[in-house]
Amino acid sequence: MLLTPGMAAFDMDGTLLNEASQMSEGNREALFKLQEKGCKLVLSTGRMFGSAQIPIDSFPFDGYVCSNGAALYEKDGTLVRRYSLAKELVIGAIHGLRQEPVYYEMHDTNSNRWMVQEDRDRLEAIIEQDASLEGVSMRQFAFYRLARVAPLEEMLAKIETGEVEIVKFFVWDNNQERLKWSADQFAPWQEQISITSSGQHNIEVNSHGVSKWAGLLYFCEAWGIAPEKVMAFGDAENDREALTEAGYSVAMENASSKIKEIAKYIAPHHNEDGVARFIWQHVLGETPSR
Repeated sequence: MLLTPGMAAFDMDGTLLNEASQMSEGNREALFKLQEKGCKLVLSTGRMFGSAQIPIDSFPFDGYVCSNGAALYEKDGTLVRRYSLAKELVIGAIHGLRQEPVYYEMHDTNSNRWMVQEDRDRLEAIIEQDASLEGVSMRQFAFYRLARVAPLEEMLAKIETGEVEIVKFFVWDNNQERLKWSADQFAPWQEQISITSSGQHNIEVNSHGVSKWAGLLYFCEAWGIAPEKVMAFGDAENDREALTEAGYSVAMENASSKIKEIAKYIAPHHNEDGVARFIWQHVLGETPSR
């Protein structure tokens, strides 16, 4: 029996995108076919709206759940909901994270990722002294190359005045102990935050109650779609709520065993057009044209 979703939500990295961060023609064709059948399509990602647009190459999604649900956008890119972190939390966390040379950045409501200039300079100095694979590879990551920088005092002033509204902290480190230490820096505000992850080398911090699933419920209400008619695709911890609550939950073959255990269905690997193959087999019941 074919599945009949009213809405399909797609995580990006490790799900809709391949390892080259590209949306394949196979996935694109399957999504167009799904949309033609009247199914609403939502991009559900930890990315900011701006960085989410790059790999999808103008594909016309019906809605966007970005920054793990901290920023919601209509089809035309209009920001309709945002959930910012409290100013005192952001400022306190910056002072805490600055104690160690970990990579951290802050995402704002305008799709900017921010770094403190002095902290980036310190990381650069460490990389220059130790050309390890970790340091060299970090320089190549989009999150490192595209981040904006501001001196500490200027950054703090931007936050204090409200010129910059932070919706998410992103911390990256290959060392699990340093990641745990980074999470501990948010302990004074533990009742105000949610901590999740989009991969084994990072943590992501949002306001309490923010999640991809909460964002998807906004569109369920807006479009009159029951949660049991939502099909959610994902592969990481920040997809956990969506894969637990959606009527049709689909984990990728490349997901961890813990994530696959909570999903009702398993799609093939993200490098093998897994999203498209699942849609053709379980929803469209057709053979792709190519």
